[in-house]
Amino acid sequence: MIKGIGIDTVERERVSRIFTKYGEKFENKILGHNEKKEFNLKKNNRQKIRYLSNSFAVKEAFSKVIGLGFSNGVSPKEIEVLRDPKGKPYIKLNGKTKDIAKNLQVHNISVSLTDTYTQSTAFVIGEKL
Repeated sequence: MIKGIGIDTVERERVSRIFTKYGEKFENKILGHNEKKEFNLKKNNRQKIRYLSNSFAVKEAFSKVIGLGFSNGVSPKEIEVLRDPKGKPYIKLNGKTKDIAKNLQVHNISVSLTDTYTQSTAFVIGEKL
């Protein structure tokens, strides 16, 4: 049974401006430990902006799945957007955000992500077991 759905679109230019202004401070605010490892493998700023934009869109969409946004203990750092060996995105929850999702009975999480040169769009579905 579907517990919640969320969709979000992020403008890459906006992410680029924030990243240019805040750099590592921005990374530390939104990326979890495993995401930072993937982020640091990116070779240039364009790839880094794409990674940040795509990840942030998924995190925003997930925050809508649970209906709390980034409040009440939900942290973007604890919503890690990782990729399987074939590049398919998935969410790994950590910390208090993981506990909140469990308490809300959001278990199976599916992610769809698409992007263009200017935008990242994510669609997330959370299911109840």
